[in-house]
Amino acid sequence: MRRAVPLLLALAAGCTVRQPPSPDADPEHPYPPPHTDLVPAVGSESTLEIATWNLHNFPSTVYSATTVADLIASLDLDVVVVEEIASEDAWTELLLRLRDRDGILSTHVYTSDSYQKIGVIYRRSLVTASVPELLFDTDEYAFPRPPLAVTITVDGETIELVGVHLKAGTTPDDAVRRTQAVAQLDTFLRAQVDGGGENEVVLLGDYNERVTTDGGRTVLAPLLTAPDRYTVRTDPAAVAGGVTYLGFGGEFIDHITTTAGLETRWAAAHVELPRLDMMISAYQSVVSDHLPAIVVIPR
Repeated sequence: MRRAVPLLLALAAGCTVRQPPSPDADPEHPYPPPHTDLVPAVGSESTLEIATWNLHNFPSTVYSATTVADLIASLDLDVVVVEEIASEDAWTELLLRLRDRDGILSTHVYTSDSYQKIGVIYRRSLVTASVPELLFDTDEYAFPRPPLAVTITVDGETIELVGVHLKAGTTPDDAVRRTQAVAQLDTFLRAQVDGGGENEVVLLGDYNERVTTDGGRTVLAPLLTAPDRYTVRTDPAAVAGGVTYLGFGGEFIDHITTTAGLETRWAAAHVELPRLDMMISAYQSVVSDHLPAIVVIPR
C-alpha cells in the first residue's frame, strides 16, 4: 500500500506546523531523508529523466519543500528544471532535504526583494553542471524572467539545458511578448549550432502557450515548423489531450523541445506526465497548479 502523506494529512487536520531544525541538528542533514514511495517512480537506473516543473510561487505553504522533495525522490528524477522559486530559504531547504542532489538557482530579481526564479536540480552522482548563464537579461519585454542556461554532463556526454518561463497572460500583448521570445531563442540557438557551439540543447519550461490552438502554434512556429532543427517532444502528448496546467479546466503549456543534435541519441525517448493531482491530497494548495512534464531517455 502506498504511504500516506503525513504532512498533507496534518495540514488537512489543522495540526501544528513543523518546527525548524533543532540547534544541535547535523548541519549537513538537518532534515530527515525524503520518502521514496509517495508515488510510482518514473525514473530508473537504465534511463535519464529530465523534467520541467512550475512550482507555483514556491513555497505555497510550510509543507511545500517537504512534499516536493518527497515527490522528486519518489519519481526518481535525475534533472528537474523548476520555475517560480520565490524564496531562497525554501530553495535551500528543498536541496537539504534532497540529500543526493544539488541545485543551481537563477540570480535574477524583479526588484530588490521580488522574483520568481528558474532553478535546476540534479542528481549529484550522475550529473555535473557548468556555471549558469542568464540569457537576454536586458530584454524585460520579451523575457520578464531571463532564460537560465546550464550545460550538464551525463555519461560523458554534454547537453545544454535552457530553462524558460515565458510571459503569462491571455492578452494580445502577452502573445506578442511570447512570440518575440520564441523568435529570439530560435535565432540564438541557430547561431550557436551553426557557429560550431553546443548542438545538443534542451529548451524546456513554462512556455505559457498551447500547441492545440492556431494562435499558440503561431507563437511557437519557429520550433514547430523546423523539423530539421527542433523536436517539440511534448507536442504529441498535448495534441492527445494531456495536461500540465490545472487551471482553466486543464491545459498543456509546459513544454520540452530538443535540437536536432539529440535526434539520434534520443530516438527512443518518450514523455511522461504523471497526474500527481490525482495521487496526492491537496496537491494544488501545497505543491503547484502545474504538473511535471518529463522526458525519459534510455541510457
